[in-house]
Amino acid sequence: MKKFVLALIVSLIFSFSAGAQTFEATVNRNPVPQGEAFILSLVLKDGQTNITPDISPLNKDFKVYSVSNATNIQIINGKRSESKQWDIGLIANKSGEVEIPALTLGNLSSAPIKMNVLDANQALQSSSSAPAASGADAPKFAMKAKVDNKVPYVQQQITYTLSIFDAGGLQGLEPQFIQENQDDWIIRGIGEPQVKTKVVNGRSIREIVLQYALFPQKSGVLKTPAVRFEGFYLTKGKRGHDPFAGLFDDAFGSSAFGFADMFATRNPIVLNAEPIALNVKPIPAANGNNWWLPAENVELYAEWDPARPVFKEGEAVTRNIYLKAQGVIENQLPNITFSESAKLKQYPEKPATETVVDNGHIVSVKKIANVYIPNGSGEAVIPAVEIPWFNVLTGKPEKAVLPAEKIVISPAAGNTESAAVSRRDNNLLPAQDNEQISPVEPVQTSAAPAAAQDFPGSIKIYLYIAAAFVLGILLTYLMLRPGLAKEPEKGKIKNYLSYIAKAARKKDFRILRDALTDWAAQAYPDKKILNLKDVAQASGDKDFEKEIQSLMNNLYAEKNNAKWNPESFIKAFEKVYKKHAKHIKKDAVLPDLYHM
Repeated sequence: MKKFVLALIVSLIFSFSAGAQTFEATVNRNPVPQGEAFILSLVLKDGQTNITPDISPLNKDFKVYSVSNATNIQIINGKRSESKQWDIGLIANKSGEVEIPALTLGNLSSAPIKMNVLDANQALQSSSSAPAASGADAPKFAMKAKVDNKVPYVQQQITYTLSIFDAGGLQGLEPQFIQENQDDWIIRGIGEPQVKTKVVNGRSIREIVLQYALFPQKSGVLKTPAVRFEGFYLTKGKRGHDPFAGLFDDAFGSSAFGFADMFATRNPIVLNAEPIALNVKPIPAANGNNWWLPAENVELYAEWDPARPVFKEGEAVTRNIYLKAQGVIENQLPNITFSESAKLKQYPEKPATETVVDNGHIVSVKKIANVYIPNGSGEAVIPAVEIPWFNVLTGKPEKAVLPAEKIVISPAAGNTESAAVSRRDNNLLPAQDNEQISPVEPVQTSAAPAAAQDFPGSIKIYLYIAAAFVLGILLTYLMLRPGLAKEPEKGKIKNYLSYIAKAARKKDFRILRDALTDWAAQAYPDKKILNLKDVAQASGDKDFEKEIQSLMNNLYAEKNNAKWNPESFIKAFEKVYKKHAKHIKKDAVLPDLYHM
């Protein structure tokens, strides 16, 4: 019986103790400006626990920045009390009335709290409206987005303008686009941020304007991606004057957000721009089967290199063709094709593309160099080039045209027959022909069988065997001949001067070309080296440019009948090589301080 009474007393004591426990929730500021942080404090009074509150319900309407906890023990008049507190840093995801739901700690539950999140956009942008709050509760930061066209064509550029309003010393990195589907949009920045200052409701507000080019990749109703900016502002420590005093109370402590020291505390800010719904139009039927190029303006122009070329039979001349389009990016530009022309062989090089920002507009340019080599004399016509495009300003299809051009070709000096062209410069053309060029004439294998027809059948067999044997020896010789050895891997040549001189004397024009472009790419890293013309222009030496032209004539000539003076070429290259080496030595005044 005594044991039963003792157990009952202990049970009543614990029941009374458990009944005395409370679990309360409070916030340090309400209302709170949109995008700014506040503190939710959860306190367990008169009790101990090893468990933590379930804060997962907060994720619906708030972003949790930090969680800290502390235990407080007090003894007053011999009576001991203990409480535990959790401080949670929060930022609301939207403005208006937002509820902090009831949170649980074991069997205990806190009461919900209704938060008034002030609309920062309205408070900072409208000079006619009075501030919704004053002092620490007045909104200091906001972000808003707009587009210049809500009914674009698919893949047409729209200009997306993002404005960040700052009345409290905002800092941070560039805003981030949050795309649910990466295939829906292509996004490019336009220029540098612009900063404006204005006064609203007696406060000086800085407006930071960023612009982006957005390209919708499918038609129909499509929303722009949401944008989030995460930054911070600083408040002074307790010893100094804090213009935003009261924003964070002592319970939050220095561990709440970011860094805190004796000078300032870093307070986080999160701003959001909601998606904007667009009605994206499909490719119109008027475009037909043409490449879809939705632009505001398209230009097609060309320039000769040299500016006024003299066309001679068998000699190469380069023409640079440019396609320039406003309102599209580089991968939207179509390929430039060239029609065939009598008396002219054409060798288009690999095109180069670039996208730039010009007066707030996205502009893309495609450049392609076309090498022309006349294979006959007299008059010839370089065909016109046409690029269909769709004018998004007028809603009509148009064409950019490079007109046809007549030229007069002079006969080759001392040569009455046209110089045929069969070889290509792989730096000027798509890689299709990778075999080496040799001054050795192609072997004619059909002569032996033709002559053998006059002999009896038994002798024919021996003749065929002998011809095959001789041909095998000849092919083996050609494959193993030192002058035709496989060129070293790009960037592996140790002594370019010696290597190039050797290739020039052996007339290994293809190896010579590859070595020159490899050397120039390293010697002139700030220039685009795609072909021999680029090498000549980068050198800036007239004599060397003439030798490069001679090299190109031999590189393209089928029978290698163009004039070639290896010593003259080596002398010109040696001059350029030593000039560049001297320049490098002069620049390297100090040794490297760090070695990787």
